Parts: sequence; structure tokens; C-alpha cells
Amino acid sequence: TYVGADARQSGTYQGEEIAELENKGDADGDGVVRYIMVQGDPENVDAQYRTEKSIERLSQDIEVEELTKQRGDWDQAKAQQIAQDALNQYGDKIEVIFCNNDAMALGALQAIEAAGRKVNEDIYLVGVDALTEAVQNVIDGKQTGTVFNNHFAQAQAASDIAVKFLSGEKVDAVNMVNYEKVTKDNAQEILDMLK
Repeated sequence: TYVGADARQSGTYQGEEIAELENKGDADGDGVVRYIMVQGDPENVDAQYRTEKSIERLSQDIEVEELTKQRGDWDQAKAQQIAQDALNQYGDKIEVIFCNNDAMALGALQAIEAAGRKVNEDIYLVGVDALTEAVQNVIDGKQTGTVFNNHFAQAQAASDIAVKFLSGEKVDAVNMVNYEKVTKDNAQEILDMLK
């Protein structure tokens, strides 16, 4: 039996975190959200789903325009370079930076700060993984949000299923555990859990 999480949901939640902002990520108020996408490995199904579903979800609420999509290979230094180049090229046009994971979001943040931009004021930044540093950044207002792949809930589900199986009950072949959005509202609670 398989216990895991659906990467499509993590992407959808990234899009929702932007869509649920008062301005829906439209920092300049012109009715279009211009974004850059920092992708993990494009061959990786998680990267594909996060890239696709985040934009699919946000575009339900507001018009979107992709300025660039680049491969960051889950790497902080590569993502910093991608974000830096994009900020040099597109400047204030960039309103949202989507990163397929938090390591890349940490890199993007370095570029944002170096460019003199302010997260949650004139640019928004989301990642996935709920790395402790990224969750702290959400609390500190340096990252708009992340998405938590709740390994505690997965472990609990796996042990519950094992007990059922051992006591002769039928168990499902696939058991999905939900991701959780991490925003300013619950970031401290998630951080306390992770520590």
C-alpha cells in the first residue's frame, strides 16, 4: 500500500496562496499578474504538476502572464541566479516568483532583497516544502507562503494502515495525505511542529 501526497495539490495551493491575497498578487493594480517560474527538474512529475497547477489555480481569479520559466534544479544558487537575471531583465514588471521548492525560494529571496524589492509589498514569493528557514521567512514577511508536505500525518497514516493490515482488515492500495498551506496565519504553528 502507498502513502503519500499528490503534487498537483501542492501546486494548486501555491496558486491559492497568491489568489487569496487582497490584490491577488497584482502589485501594480493593472489587472494582470506577471510572474516568473523557477522550476525544479522539468522531467520530474512533482515539478511539472507544481508548475502547471499553481498557474492554473491563480488564473481562475485573475489574468496571468508568464515572463519567463527556467530550470533551477531544486538548487538555491541556481534559483538566485535565475531570479537575479529576471529582475535585471524585467524589473518592476515581476509581481510573483513561483518556486517549485523552498530551497529555490530562498535563492530567489536573496535576489529580491539584492534588487531592493520587498516581499509582500511590491513582489510575492511562494515555495513548497516548508523548510524551517522558509517557514520562518513567512513569519518574518520575507516569503508569502509555502506548502507543507506533512510527514507527521503520513507517518500516522502509514502506522494506522499497518495496524489495520495486521489485524486482517482490507486496506486501500493508495492512501493520499493532504498538503497544508503555510501562510502568515499558521506559520508559527507549523514551525513549532517542525522544531
